[in-house]
Amino acid sequence: MFRLAPNTQKCLRDEMQGNQIVAGEYEITNAPGQKIDYVVRDTKGHILAQKEDISKGKFSFTSEVYDTFEICFISQVPPSYRGIEQEVALDVKKGIETKSYEGVSQIFVDF
Repeated sequence: MFRLAPNTQKCLRDEMQGNQIVAGEYEITNAPGQKIDYVVRDTKGHILAQKEDISKGKFSFTSEVYDTFEICFISQVPPSYRGIEQEVALDVKKGIETKSYEGVSQIFVDF
């Protein structure tokens, strides 16, 4: 869990093995008028997963090779709003740990 200030971004990195599923679940505290997006990229800049205007959900992806992935949460607050910090709860699982993520769609990335 971490706090995300208005109009900033926070990125987290982790390693993934080849042919390993990575699955995550997130929940963000509500702040009227504010919007948070996420994007997951590999070291080559390929987008592995992304979604705009999120509050709660799941994601998953697989890479064919060993690599590092980065997930960034981006806060966007209109100039007319003062903006407040939002809490982001994130749980990421890899490999066999992902077996509990039933119903999560998978995005396969070819390199």
